[in-house]
Amino acid sequence: MFSAERTFKGDVDQRLLGLGVSKMQERWVRKDVDLSLLRERVEDFFKDKGFRTTKDCSASEYTISAKPRQSVGIIGCVTVRILGNPNDFLIEFSTSEHSRSAVKLGFMTTIFGGGSLILRGLKSQEELEKLEKDFWAHVEEAIAH
Repeated sequence: MFSAERTFKGDVDQRLLGLGVSKMQERWVRKDVDLSLLRERVEDFFKDKGFRTTKDCSASEYTISAKPRQSVGIIGCVTVRILGNPNDFLIEFSTSEHSRSAVKLGFMTTIFGGGSLILRGLKSQEELEKLEKDFWAHVEEAIAH
């Protein structure tokens, strides 16, 4: 039996909220997944999308940090954590809120030409939404195979 749940944690975790971070997580139970191989597939996903990645591995956690190249159109970094064991694991997808900050700063400086910051921030938010949607589809496929 397969079980998965997805929750938005950006409004719940005050520690992350104070840092301007949005976090989505999903949990899988009874899937018997090689988490090291899943980490590689996640890292490849970001590399294919034009990100530079770094990884940090421990016995029960894999962390992938992805920093976009300028051509990607995203402001800020993405962090993915894979926690648990092959039959009960959690994947967290976190983004910094640099895009939202650019929009806010753009509004505050509109009189001085901040409109370009608004546009760049909005485009970045749109690209992050597309990236996250593609990410979860990629993860679902990786876990299924």
